[in-house]
Amino acid sequence: MNSFRAENFHLEKWLPDGIGVADFIALLAGLAVMAVILAVWNALRASSPFERRFADIVLRKESLRQSVLSSRRQRQRTTPVGLIHEAVKRLNLMRSKHATDARLLLMQAGLRSRDAMVHYLFARVTLPLACALAEMADAYTIHLLPIPVNYRVLGALGAAMVGYLAPATVIKNITSRRVQRMQKGLPDSLDLMVICAEAGLSLDSTLNRVSRELEATWPELAEEFGITAAELTFLPDRRQAFDNLNARTNMSSIRGVVNTLVQTAKFGTPLAQSLRVLAAEFRDARMIRAEEKAARLPALLTVPLILFILPTLFIVLLGPASLSIIDTFSGNRRPPQHVTVIVHDGDNDDQALPPSDVTEVHVKDKATTPDAPELPPASVTPTVSRAKIGEPIVVNVDARTLTTGSRQFVVIVPVGTPDTPANLAALAQTSDPISPDQVQITLTPSAPGLNEIRLYYQPANAAILAIAARGYIEVDK
Repeated sequence: MNSFRAENFHLEKWLPDGIGVADFIALLAGLAVMAVILAVWNALRASSPFERRFADIVLRKESLRQSVLSSRRQRQRTTPVGLIHEAVKRLNLMRSKHATDARLLLMQAGLRSRDAMVHYLFARVTLPLACALAEMADAYTIHLLPIPVNYRVLGALGAAMVGYLAPATVIKNITSRRVQRMQKGLPDSLDLMVICAEAGLSLDSTLNRVSRELEATWPELAEEFGITAAELTFLPDRRQAFDNLNARTNMSSIRGVVNTLVQTAKFGTPLAQSLRVLAAEFRDARMIRAEEKAARLPALLTVPLILFILPTLFIVLLGPASLSIIDTFSGNRRPPQHVTVIVHDGDNDDQALPPSDVTEVHVKDKATTPDAPELPPASVTPTVSRAKIGEPIVVNVDARTLTTGSRQFVVIVPVGTPDTPANLAALAQTSDPISPDQVQITLTPSAPGLNEIRLYYQPANAAILAIAARGYIEVDK
């Protein structure tokens, strides 16, 4: 038998078809990397479920601590707090009675850093003095506030009171908005707790999981549940963690949840059923609050309706009647205006009006004499319906059909002037002659009242002047 030699060994003969030497080496390298990863993971992972859960809690606590420290570093970079810290330390404000109440208020507002505590105490001390000095400076220099000279001291005291109450008011407003957001998100968090409890998770794990799920939608509630889960792990008395949750939130709904959790842990009642009942009650309470706001809306709209809408409505409805009554009783009522009606001879369709208000002026549209020739159609139209004495008016004259006659001229006279006046030659001299065409002329009225614009024309086979067209205009003094 021939001995085995290395130079006679060929790896390609032992590999399956389609797999080369390079592919085989890459496969061995991948298996080696996977084996190293499994070995490292097996060495680092906890050996029991308790240790794994404890490691998760430690990681959660460390992440919360790092977030607090990062926010503190950011505030330290953006806010010059060195002088404020020194002032609070020198005045020994951190050990005063107000510090305990302030710490509780800031916790309820979600401000848990030491810098927030220092800023709040410093504002409570310095803002009254700053507001009083600002008011005194305004009273002696700018005078923005309308405070009399004799009341400058009272104004300074009022400004100091405003500065003293301002920090607490701001913190209360922040707390109320935070409570409203947590109140809205509490039913959803209870539903998640019900799901976790029915899945078999413990209370600590339930709070941790709910905190992670609510972090994007309701961060305030997620933060409170995360802190409570950490305190349940490290505090010797679990009841103390629930009491701290009540103190940080100061909400009746949270107190109901805490009492349910305590009773469940003490008496062994089903946790999922209790949380489901609480979630339903909170949703009903939220619906009741919405209905209450809707029911209050008509009462709230009553005042704006009375102040802004009803006065304008009364002005529109009662204004004209009130003005008429005032004119009647004050003697300033205007008499009825005098009406002038032009009655055209030969037209029987005009309606009669009371003789006290109407003055009838009879004018002849057509010649009444038997030998009066039939005139071709023409027109005189003033551009305005009313003018004043001595004010020139423009009249559009259309005399294109009057080509067979002569002596065409336009004149303006008071209504009632005879068609053939006594001194026709003088009338022709004071009038404006025109050509048989479509033209515009300017006339000047000289008598008040209703005036008539006449177009005189002498036909070819007639010896007298005739009126070819008429127009009317009201002339004021």
